[in-house]
Amino acid sequence: MNRTLGVGAFIRKQRALLILVAGFIASSFASPYFLTADNLLNLVSQASINGVIALGMTFVVLSGELDLSVGALNAFSGVLVARLIPVCGAGASMIIAIALGALAGVGTGWLVARLHLNSFVVTLCTMFVFNGLALLLSDSRPVEIDNPVLGALGTGAVLGVPVLIWIFAVLCATAWYVLRYTWYGRNVLAVGGGAKVAELTGIAVHRYKISVFVISGVCAALGGIMLSGLLSSASPTVGGSTALSVITSVVVGGTSLSGGEGGILQTVVGLFVFAVLSNSLSLLNVPSFNQTIIEGLVLVVVVGWDYFSRRMAALSRLAN
Repeated sequence: MNRTLGVGAFIRKQRALLILVAGFIASSFASPYFLTADNLLNLVSQASINGVIALGMTFVVLSGELDLSVGALNAFSGVLVARLIPVCGAGASMIIAIALGALAGVGTGWLVARLHLNSFVVTLCTMFVFNGLALLLSDSRPVEIDNPVLGALGTGAVLGVPVLIWIFAVLCATAWYVLRYTWYGRNVLAVGGGAKVAELTGIAVHRYKISVFVISGVCAALGGIMLSGLLSSASPTVGGSTALSVITSVVVGGTSLSGGEGGILQTVVGLFVFAVLSNSLSLLNVPSFNQTIIEGLVLVVVVGWDYFSRRMAALSRLAN
């Protein structure tokens, strides 16, 4: 009996990793091109862009909130950089875009933390704002970018590994360390686990709420810059499904939507579950809109599974 419960607990805890292994094996049989070095490098490189955004989203979700504006901010940042490069150069334009991402996070966080507005509603509104700004700046069409610095960021390589992967790896290691070994990370988890209890222990909940949205804004802006460098252009509509993909990656990895439970490694596993799925569907020539439908259905199943498994675990504890 105890062994059966142990196996069940292991499956619940490592479900994303098991899904990733199963998906990897299935994809290798489904397409002869999946295991080629070029395809795997391309898979990781493209996943790195959403991966950077997912790192920021992990902080937000762990605090018990959501940020639906990351896709729109992603698109806006890319368009902004494309428009500013001829004026002030690549370096200054990227700094301005990231600073505006942080400022957007401050505004969103303040509305959520100080005015106690629902983060879903607030970020839905800011999503529309940044969508409109991106369309306004770009005249509703893609903006081409011809800049060696941004080109090197998007398509360059160091030691044979794309720069995009290096950026994601460094940020991933940093975020993992912060959440696991610093007082800031512990307090973010405490806030997500119970804001009122955290406040009673002396934690300035509003500051942490604001800070996680700042992190999310910076990561979304950086993701937009990385994507623009990869494509050598910036599109005002490129972030349409980004929020869905990023939230799905975070939740599939095992981070609870109610906050307080999860982490960076779980997000990385969830990210590659969908990277493998998307890559395999592309190799099998499945249309992109069908891929979005599949991702949405998977999110519904995983959220339902998460709710059911937590309820069963709670009932099991009460029975014991």
